[in-house]
Amino acid sequence: MRINTAWIFDVDGVITNPQEKRITESEILDEIIKRLENGEPVALNTGRSLVFIAERVITPLMKKLEDKKLLFNLFASGEKGGTWITFDENGQMKHHKDESISIAKSLQDKVRDIINSEFSESMFFDETKETMISTEMKDGYPVEEYTKQQKGLNKKLQELVNQEGLAEKLKVDPTTIATDIENKRVGKGFAVKRVIEWLSSRGIKPQRYIAFGDSFASDIPMAEEIHSQGLPVEFVFVGKDNIHTSDLPFPVKRPLSQFEKGTLEFLKGSAFRS
Repeated sequence: MRINTAWIFDVDGVITNPQEKRITESEILDEIIKRLENGEPVALNTGRSLVFIAERVITPLMKKLEDKKLLFNLFASGEKGGTWITFDENGQMKHHKDESISIAKSLQDKVRDIINSEFSESMFFDETKETMISTEMKDGYPVEEYTKQQKGLNKKLQELVNQEGLAEKLKVDPTTIATDIENKRVGKGFAVKRVIEWLSSRGIKPQRYIAFGDSFASDIPMAEEIHSQGLPVEFVFVGKDNIHTSDLPFPVKRPLSQFEKGTLEFLKGSAFRS
């Protein structure tokens, strides 16, 4: 079955507000529903837990949906491909987990202690993760101030991974409002493979993919993976970083606004930066 476009969205800073960590532009959900109604698949691709995705995005989306069967075309990947959600033809949710990816409880405990003793004012340890370790900015904390604190945390976490002799297996991955310790196999590109496999299992062949991200280093692998499979892709960057895109083999577009406002601008067909 050929369809026009498959849409892939990072969540934090793309669908949700990065500081409030919730949807503040409800029209984004309306735009997603329009695409589901048109038969176009929509995928969420985030380092977040499935608990967060269900609570902050899927539940508000379902409240707006009149026909729950449309969820059959929705896919949600959490923990950068470690966990994922699909829906059956009646809109019933199914939870999946990659059992081969795990991090020792002893390392989790050490990271939790670092957060509680040194960074508790600005961030917290995410207890909802199943396959990775995540530390995250507290809701409402200023993003700029968090970024300063995050630099010190990233250094400590990398030192910890090295001390534990796990540098070949694990990586420290900072994003706009979080820092993760994760298996080197996972990432936004790894999760996109699951999206493509899901579409293939459904016999869906998009004529193009459009992927959205706000953290260039973490999110551009989505488009790179799609391109590497010989599939047409565009990347929409809604972050605030200065980026260089001239050497990329696919188009990169930047809405005039940033974060979730930029996503909404793109979905509504507004202007882009030159």
